[in-house]
Amino acid sequence: MIRKAVVPMAGLGTRLYPVGVVLPKGLTPFVLADGRLTTGLQLITETLLEAGIEQIGIVVSPENRPIYEAFLAGGGERYAPARAKRLEMQSTYESLQRLRRHLTFIEQSELLGLGHAVWCARHFAGGDPVLVLLGDHIPLPLGDPAPIQQIMRLYERHQAPVYSVHRVPVSKASLYGVLQGEPTGEPRVYRLLQLYEKPTPDYAHRCLRTAGLAPEEFLAHSGAYGFPSALWEVQAQIAAEYDPTQGEWTLTHAQQRLLQQMPAYLCETEPPWLDFGTAQEYRRAFCYLAGCADV
Repeated sequence: MIRKAVVPMAGLGTRLYPVGVVLPKGLTPFVLADGRLTTGLQLITETLLEAGIEQIGIVVSPENRPIYEAFLAGGGERYAPARAKRLEMQSTYESLQRLRRHLTFIEQSELLGLGHAVWCARHFAGGDPVLVLLGDHIPLPLGDPAPIQQIMRLYERHQAPVYSVHRVPVSKASLYGVLQGEPTGEPRVYRLLQLYEKPTPDYAHRCLRTAGLAPEEFLAHSGAYGFPSALWEVQAQIAAEYDPTQGEWTLTHAQQRLLQQMPAYLCETEPPWLDFGTAQEYRRAFCYLAGCADV
């Protein structure tokens, strides 16, 4: 059973430059439809806990770790007089302290890629199966653990890798890791045949078509990965061979090696998850969460 999650949040935030220089990705603010102020970190981790995850490792850069820790501390005694006068502040403070008890910060000193970020969490994982959730993806419906639980239940049945996917048009295939699936007979569940990181439209058409999808539709990663304990063995192999001069250490490397050892499954989640990693995506996510736009 998966009880631990790893959430990589160590990126420089170059796509949100210059705000990303001073504001860590996970602390990107949102205003909800009821007027409450929250952050990506809270929306992601609270949903993970609701889904049954017990421990969450947040992968951060060394320079941003103190900022995250100060945020979760909620101002400590300095803000105590203000909290005493405002019940909503005290309630938020208490929720941060509950959250704090389930979080472990893990430092990624070199930004070598998503695969490396996950490798940095190996001691936290302790060889256990883990759920990896991208640090700029918010599961929908907001606060509903169902999409994450769907992945976890599928993992429990098969004891094999499970990846959340969504459909993208061929014009966007080059922006994603694209996965070719084979229908299993279960609605929205596929067996993974192969995957390719950011393919050209031509390659996607020739090699990555999934039966049952429209000709211009493909399955792409949507931000959640259920991994068995075998992940750590293949990650150790990659770590021993990895040469930074040869390019980014992606999570695709581990997925491909795992696929050589065992079957893997794709879970098409609905509705899509909210991505806030770019200015355009953040604008869309902010408006949706504030109740002024549809996904």
